[in-house]
Amino acid sequence: MKKLVKSAVVFTSLAFIGVSATMITEKASAASTETVQSVDDQSIYIPQGVRDGTATEEHDGFEDGTNSVLKSVPLLRATTGYPDVNSYIKSNKFSTASIEKQLKSQFPKFNYRNGYGKPEGVVIHETANNSSTIEGEISYMSKNYNNAFVHSFVDKSRIIQIHPTENGVWGAGQYANARFIQVELVRSKTFDEFARSINNYAYYAAYLLDQYNLPVDSAHSDGKGTVWSHDAVTRYLGGTTHTDPVSYFNQWGYNFNSFVTLINEKYKAIQASKVTYDKIEYDKGVTAYARVKTAPGNAVWTRPYKTEGAKLVNPLSVYQGKNMRILREAKTPITTWYQFSIDGKTIGWVDTRALNTFYKQSMETPANLTRYVASNKTGEAYYKVPVADADVKWGTIGTYKSEKLTVDKQATVEGQLWYRVKAGSTFIGWTKASNLTATSPFDKIEYDKVVTAYARVKTAPYNAVWTRPYKTEGSKPVNPLSVYQGKNMRILREAKTPITTWYQFSIDGKTIGWVDTRALDTFYKQSMETPVNLTRYVASNKTGEAYYKVPVVDADVKWGTLSTYKSEKLTVDKQATVEGQLWYRVKAGSTFIGWTKASNLTATSPFDKIEYDKGVTAYARVKTAPGNAVWTKPYRTEGSKPVNQLSVYQGKNMRILREAKTVITTWYQFSIDGKVIGWVDTRALDTFYKQSMEKDTNLTRYVASNKTGEAYYKIPVVDADVRWGTLAAYKDQKLTVDKEATVEGQLWYRVRTSTTFIGWTKASNLTTTTPYDKIEYDKGVTAYARVKTAPGNAVWTKPYRTEGSKPVNQLSVYQGKNMRILREAKTVITTWYQFSIDGKVIGWVDTRALDTFYKQSMETPANLTRYVIANKVNEAYYKVPVVDADVRWGTLAAYKGQRLTVDRQATVEGQLWYRIRTSSTFIGWTKASNLSATK
Repeated sequence: MKKLVKSAVVFTSLAFIGVSATMITEKASAASTETVQSVDDQSIYIPQGVRDGTATEEHDGFEDGTNSVLKSVPLLRATTGYPDVNSYIKSNKFSTASIEKQLKSQFPKFNYRNGYGKPEGVVIHETANNSSTIEGEISYMSKNYNNAFVHSFVDKSRIIQIHPTENGVWGAGQYANARFIQVELVRSKTFDEFARSINNYAYYAAYLLDQYNLPVDSAHSDGKGTVWSHDAVTRYLGGTTHTDPVSYFNQWGYNFNSFVTLINEKYKAIQASKVTYDKIEYDKGVTAYARVKTAPGNAVWTRPYKTEGAKLVNPLSVYQGKNMRILREAKTPITTWYQFSIDGKTIGWVDTRALNTFYKQSMETPANLTRYVASNKTGEAYYKVPVADADVKWGTIGTYKSEKLTVDKQATVEGQLWYRVKAGSTFIGWTKASNLTATSPFDKIEYDKVVTAYARVKTAPYNAVWTRPYKTEGSKPVNPLSVYQGKNMRILREAKTPITTWYQFSIDGKTIGWVDTRALDTFYKQSMETPVNLTRYVASNKTGEAYYKVPVVDADVKWGTLSTYKSEKLTVDKQATVEGQLWYRVKAGSTFIGWTKASNLTATSPFDKIEYDKGVTAYARVKTAPGNAVWTKPYRTEGSKPVNQLSVYQGKNMRILREAKTVITTWYQFSIDGKVIGWVDTRALDTFYKQSMEKDTNLTRYVASNKTGEAYYKIPVVDADVRWGTLAAYKDQKLTVDKEATVEGQLWYRVRTSTTFIGWTKASNLTTTTPYDKIEYDKGVTAYARVKTAPGNAVWTKPYRTEGSKPVNQLSVYQGKNMRILREAKTVITTWYQFSIDGKVIGWVDTRALDTFYKQSMETPANLTRYVIANKVNEAYYKVPVVDADVRWGTLAAYKGQRLTVDRQATVEGQLWYRIRTSSTFIGWTKASNLSATK
């Protein structure tokens, strides 16, 4: 149990209370069972500046927490809205910084109370300086070490040691200085930076505890342990009054208990990394077989012996005499190991020196042999490897009886020759060489190729059909040839053997087999075809006739009927005479059709010629319906079919899309309601709009206030198919008229904005009168104001009654708020201000409704020298002399102790402000009361 000793001289890592060292006589508290050393021994743990009387807690040049002990600090995470810090660190998988050393030779060196290199724990500090950096803290401490110094600093990305941890430091009062390593945490500006710094801090604390063989034991709540907050030192040891890092942790929703938890996790990880196992130098798959050679003194393990996770399976003697299938090989510093299985079950790992390996892949040699299954060996097995083991048995070689096999490898295993065989491209496996023979039982096929032909049976007796050419490998009988007497036989392939030439054939789409060509009469071959170049049309009385893949009437090669190509121009590119019948091969354009009898076609064209076909823009209505119809193409042209009688479209607006000319007349293609209908004789229509009616013009117009619901169109015709929108979209915009047209007595204008083409609308929907006030000027200004007269005033997106102006809010919404003035504009009504609040631009307001309490004209030149008052370092400076977060630039702490120049001053609402700068840098405006003429 530790004994608390209070002192009249107390100090912290960065702040001290200093009195004469001879006054350190107060009795130790009962909170510690350890006796504090005598004053003479203890004085080395008091900073030199305190002993000399040049430093005290309030005036040592450092900041570190608060001077008020936190009597009750919540240990649960504060309700701040931040994520849980430890969880955030883990989910982001942050790495830790490496430890840098910047040891300061000027720092005094003294031992801990238990001697050199014998710290008793770690004190956790934080700098309490929001604007500092790790390098800045180290630099300042290096110059002021007689007041205080610590061992190390940590921030979001670095860990820097500045003093040997084997020696003590002056960081947290004489009692802590005699016992502990002390580390400062540099403050962060964001939650992510804080979490990263805590990750580094916890790792470093764990590293130090591990280095000195100290456990993780929090002293925060009981004053006993190895991990101390500065606050715990104050409460349980004394000699200091500081409470860090408790309040700083709480700012980020963190607490000391959570920090100790994180240290413990890092500590365990470091400890775990020290467990030593044999290293596996390699681990690879191998293919081999072995048997036990030396069982005594050898065992089987779940992993190679002495590697991580290795456990005993069995003595090796259990597997004596069995075939052991080797699966993997691994190397450790001791030996090489095999993983093996028996009867398909993986057993474990064994020292290779205890085995006799009777098969390895290195025994295999390449080969290139042809073999066949010996007739008396069809029941023999084949295997994955050349070992007779049920675990690698794949089947029996009878499956490949009568097949040609290729030997690509051979191996002699325990005096037995084995072959690895394939059937074509199919890998089979290993079998004993004695199961195979080199003698082939089959005729050789000299060639096998695709052919296109047709034949019929000529000589049926003594001929048969086979699955493959007779006496070749795999050939089996199908039927006598007489079964197919009188049928068209479609020839698919041709093959040659020493006996004869063979045809493979199909009937009615079904492949039958192979037959001797000498038994057939071949009545069609491709060699009968000759090139030709003719134009033909389907004869009107032959539309039901068929076309085929080849010039033979056979359902198996029938592709369709000629009715599909009725009235189309066809090209003949080949012809053939088959059994006295002339055939043509035809195409429609680039589309291949097939073969048909020449008698199904004619050379006479049935169609009118189209002289031209072009796009047009026009509108028409039916004038003469009787005797007129609508067609898919101009009447009597190729592909033309009737759509409807023209009377169906009587009274409707017909949008004209195309114009075509034939020998009969001129034709229009039209659509109604966006749907293309067909072609009609132009003589049956009244065309009430053509593009030739349009004339160029140059006018300025605006949408009439009572016409915003009217439409605009692609062309000057009221038709839903060409309607593009309503004029409401262009209300209050200046429009340019570039074309006009009078259609059925109605004047139309084609309009556009300065950048966008709009379309056509009736002239009656527009006016020449502009609806807007003119802006006389619009300029940037710098000012601040508040609402003076809210009733009857509003805020607008632009000055009221100018082009594009829309209401934002009633002015009363902003009553009492500082309004930052951005721009000033003048209209015929009044002068307007554009303003923002809290950095957000709101809109425009009448200046007469505001009280402007700051303008740049209030500023006057000055030439003064000033310094930041010590208790005003946290006061702000601004872009302009107004207290507004939107123009706040920083705090005066950054300029503490610096000589500042005042170049302008202004009195705003009774408050005097100064604009300040350093010798080289413009700073901003701050209240004169924050500055002093003396340093």
